[in-house]
Amino acid sequence: MPEAVKTSFPDYIAVGLEEVARKQGFTDGLYHIECESGSNMGDGFTGELVKVFIREADRELVVLCKQLPQNEMRKQQGIHMFERESDAYLRIIPLLLEFQREKVLEKKVPRFDNVPRCYYAKTVVDKLETVIVMEDLRLQAFRMWDKANPVNLEHARLLMVTLGRLHALSFAMKDQRPEQCANFREFIDPMSKVFEMDPTKAFERMMSSMCRRAIDTLEQHDTFRREKLEQLRDRCVQELLACTDATAAEPYAIIGHGDCWSNNMMFQYEEDNVTPCNIKLIDWQLSRYGSPVLDLVYFIFNCTDEEFRAHSYQRLLSIYYNSLSEHLHNLGGNVDELYPRSAFRDQLKRFGRYGFLMSLMVLPIICTPNDELPDTDETMEAMMKDLTNGTENEKGMVYGTTEKAAVRYRKRMSGAIRDVIRFGYI
Repeated sequence: MPEAVKTSFPDYIAVGLEEVARKQGFTDGLYHIECESGSNMGDGFTGELVKVFIREADRELVVLCKQLPQNEMRKQQGIHMFERESDAYLRIIPLLLEFQREKVLEKKVPRFDNVPRCYYAKTVVDKLETVIVMEDLRLQAFRMWDKANPVNLEHARLLMVTLGRLHALSFAMKDQRPEQCANFREFIDPMSKVFEMDPTKAFERMMSSMCRRAIDTLEQHDTFRREKLEQLRDRCVQELLACTDATAAEPYAIIGHGDCWSNNMMFQYEEDNVTPCNIKLIDWQLSRYGSPVLDLVYFIFNCTDEEFRAHSYQRLLSIYYNSLSEHLHNLGGNVDELYPRSAFRDQLKRFGRYGFLMSLMVLPIICTPNDELPDTDETMEAMMKDLTNGTENEKGMVYGTTEKAAVRYRKRMSGAIRDVIRFGYI
């Protein structure tokens, strides 16, 4: 257990913590603040967590303070994602939850309440200043699934039920309070900003390189699948943009989490410490307005494996759709009018490849054990230097390359390729 120490923060963070303390009833001049590291190796890639203790006499409040990394390049890359997460916690999520509260659902009716409490959030882009202060879910015995292992059915089922309720809120609001949903359309995919700010097409080259690496997981004689992927290789970014185009998803676009992989969810368990009974969705930095299927296929292609999908893929889609239908009904909506099964199937065909496209970037990280993860600052610096110079240096592609990680990656990625083609998504 790290030792808590008194600390000083940059002024903009100190101001936020002072506001939290004041709103939570601490007395100016009588409380003090201590901190310790708030995350483990491999927990996050765009931000750093500090565990903060606000103490006065025999009272203590423990919060997590999420801030930008110290590395200057990573600050520049991450600031817009922090801005998105701040907006999610301050504007969008409260709007959805207030709509749900106003429905005055019966106590026995399940609700979407699967987000951590946010005490404070503020981002000033031009100053590269941002902080998000939230509850520490670990104090309620929430924990992450080990990203190295494919998620089992019970954990996947809980997420599908939760996403169904989350998406139902958008569908119901768009139907019943359209004037309040005007801001939804401004919630465009944050990654599209990254592409727009990439005049050298560095990201396109990186995606092409990652796709080539994925192709290499296939057997040489598997010419059919290799040719399918070769046709995709040089237009991965264009395909990502097409999948996240909210206009193309209308009239079925909703507010989604956007980054549904195992490191961005935490589970609470039954007394057996094995069966999950509650889930919280964390890290809303890629939340967006777009097709509902994006959250589903992102999770399924990155957090389950080929064997699991062979027997449970359709089951997960049904669990999601039934949850969506039930919560929509509770909110006064009708799924057959707002998101009929035919539209759901059509969107899976149109946007289902998104899950695989994201796996090109995410699976190498997932397949790398935490104790083998490279230094993030050095890795990002090398990657961006290579891409900016137009080189193919492998320094930036170090995730998933150790012996153990490479074996995992080959199995998981080749399975993802077989499935995305089998489902007819590419």
